[in-house]
Amino acid sequence: MADVAFVACAKTKASSPALAATLYTSPLYRKSLLAALDRTRSVYILSAKHGLLNLGDRIAPYEQTLKTMSAQQKIGWAAGVREALSSRLKPGDRALFYSGVDYVAPLEAIVRGQGCRIELPLGRLSLGARLQQLRVLNDEDKLESMRPRFNRLMRRLLVNQGGGRLLSESSGRTPWPARGVYLVVEPGVKKTGLGITRIGTHAVSAGSRTTLWDRISTHRGTNYGGGSHRSSIFRSHVGRALLVRGDHAADQAASWGVGQTAPAAIRTTEAELEQKVSAEVGRMHLLWLDIPDEPGPKSDRAYLERNLIGFLSRSYLLDPAGSEGWLGESSPDWRINASGLWNLDHLFYRPDDDFLDVLEFYIDVTAGLKPPPSASIAPDGWHRPSRPSPQLDLFEQGGSNGEG
Repeated sequence: MADVAFVACAKTKASSPALAATLYTSPLYRKSLLAALDRTRSVYILSAKHGLLNLGDRIAPYEQTLKTMSAQQKIGWAAGVREALSSRLKPGDRALFYSGVDYVAPLEAIVRGQGCRIELPLGRLSLGARLQQLRVLNDEDKLESMRPRFNRLMRRLLVNQGGGRLLSESSGRTPWPARGVYLVVEPGVKKTGLGITRIGTHAVSAGSRTTLWDRISTHRGTNYGGGSHRSSIFRSHVGRALLVRGDHAADQAASWGVGQTAPAAIRTTEAELEQKVSAEVGRMHLLWLDIPDEPGPKSDRAYLERNLIGFLSRSYLLDPAGSEGWLGESSPDWRINASGLWNLDHLFYRPDDDFLDVLEFYIDVTAGLKPPPSASIAPDGWHRPSRPSPQLDLFEQGGSNGEG
C-alpha cells in the first residue's frame, strides 16, 4: 500500500512552455504541491486539458478548466483519466486529493472501483479556507519567522568573505578550510538567501579523506576551462540545462551524463560543452563554512547541508520571486526547476527548529570569533526522521548519490 497524491492545475500559468511542476504559478497550487511532496514521492497533476500529468511533463500554457465543463464533459474527462490512473494506483493505495471538489467528484467512483481509499487533506473547504489549511500543513509560519534571521546571517557571511570568491578565480593555493560546507551564490537570481542556488559538502562517509577544495575543484573544472561532468553532478546539471536552452552542438547531447567514464573520442565531442559549463559555473560566487568535524554521515556538515537545502527549497517553491532568467529554469529535471537549487538530495526537507543556531555558531567559527567545538553541536538524533516521510531520500532517481 502506498500514498499517491493528486494536485489540481491552476488558471494562472507561466507564459511559455514549461515543466508541469512549474507551469502553474498560483499560491494555491504551489502550497498544494509542497504539502503533497511532504506526504509522498508519487505526485501527479490533474489537468483539465491533459488529464493526468507527471511533474516532469513539458507542456504549453492553455486555457481550460473543469469549472466550465458540462456534466457530460466531466464524465468524458474522467474516462480519459481512468486509463492513466490504472497504471499509477494499486488496490489498497490511498489517493490524496489536494484539489477542489470539481476535480474529486468525477474521479471518486473510479478510484474506489480500483480498490483504493480516498483522502481529502483539504476537505471540501472554500478557496480561502484551503489556503489557510495549507499554510498550517506546510508550517509556513515557522518558515517565515526563520527567514529574516537567515538573511541576516547570510549577509554577515557575505560581508565577512568579501562577497565570496568567484569560482573561476578559486584555486588550491587560496586558503580553504580542510572540511566545510560551500554555498553557491548567483547574484540577482534569487531574493531569499542572497541568491544561493546550491549547497554542498563532502566527506559524509566514515574514513573519507576528501577536502572541501577537492569537492569545489571538480565543480570549477580545470585551469584551461575544461572539466569533467562525470566527476561533478553539479556540472552535469548545468550542462543539461545548457543543452535544453540550445547552447550546444548537436552531437553533444547524446553522450552527456551517460556512464561513469567515457572513451577519449566521446570526451572530445563533449569538450565544447564542458568549456561552456566551466564558463557558466565560473561566474558564480562561493561562500563557505569552516566545519572541521570528522568525516561521517552524522557530521554537523551533513546536518547543515540537509537543513539549508530544505529551508531554501521550501522557500523557493512557495515564493519563486526573482528567479526569472535563471539557467536552472531550463533544466529538464522538474526538481531543479521547482526548488530553485542545483541540488537533488534533501529537497523540501522541513528544517529543524535549531538549525539557525548551529548555522550562526559555525559562521562565528569561520570568522574566527569562536573556536571549533570539541563535539557535534547538532541536535541529538537529527539524522533520524521524526515522522514517516520520504523526504530524506526524495525520489529514487534523486537519492544519495554523493552529489556534494
